[in-house]
Amino acid sequence: MYVHIGKDIVINSEDVIAILDIDSLIKKKNLKEVLQNLKISDNIIDVSEENRKSLIIIQKNGKNFGYITNISTTTIAKRAGK
Repeated sequence: MYVHIGKDIVINSEDVIAILDIDSLIKKKNLKEVLQNLKISDNIIDVSEENRKSLIIIQKNGKNFGYITNISTTTIAKRAGK
């Protein structure tokens, strides 16, 4: 199943590893740490239009990628069936 995450971006729900709330990560000052630990600092695609709500982490072809979107974690989880 495919999930629309903003703009014209659609991802495969089977590739989703995690759906994280950006505000929670920023408040805990863990956003940079999470990105570094997952080795996705250079593989972030921001489709949030300056309204960051969620960080979606996916794995495709053995590589981790992150998408920052303006759609809430709850909505994305529902769309992904998670």
